[in-house]
Amino acid sequence: MSKIRISDSTKAEYFKEFLLKLGKDTVRKFNHFGKISKKNVEGIVQNELNRKDKLKFFVHIENELIAYGFLTLFEKPTKKHSCILGIVIGDKFQGSGFGKQICDRMIQTGWKAGLEKIWLTVNEENENAIKLYKSLGFSVEGIFLRDEYENKEYKNVVSMAIFKKKERQINKRFKIWKRIEE
Repeated sequence: MSKIRISDSTKAEYFKEFLLKLGKDTVRKFNHFGKISKKNVEGIVQNELNRKDKLKFFVHIENELIAYGFLTLFEKPTKKHSCILGIVIGDKFQGSGFGKQICDRMIQTGWKAGLEKIWLTVNEENENAIKLYKSLGFSVEGIFLRDEYENKEYKNVVSMAIFKKKERQINKRFKIWKRIEE
């Protein structure tokens, strides 16, 4: 496996090139930016590089950007203990084991930053990503039916989370579920 370098910044030109190389299926599954085109990529790159509410993870092999991940922090005082994880891996590097390595680094960074919960959403059809997140310790918190609409089709979205203190979280979820379903 090639050696990766993870940093909190990258050159704008690398980021732009990376986003424009993403295949349609990858962009559809990672729809954080919506449609990416030559017309809007510059704005996406500048906006993303300037965001202060994210811990950013740019993943390079030599001078090539192969993945981008982030932990989005919340401003709301009652949610400062949690964040949202997002990651996209370049098409030719998917399935290579880099995703697990990168996500593990992101999770450890979140715990060191004082976070207690990291959550994410993933399209139901993205089975490889769901398997990856489960292997990292994420568990399903909920399923949002018909949550997204694209190309005249509704998509279901799965919400998953991992907790720094794992004890009893799943039991708590089931107890709450049982209580509200009565």
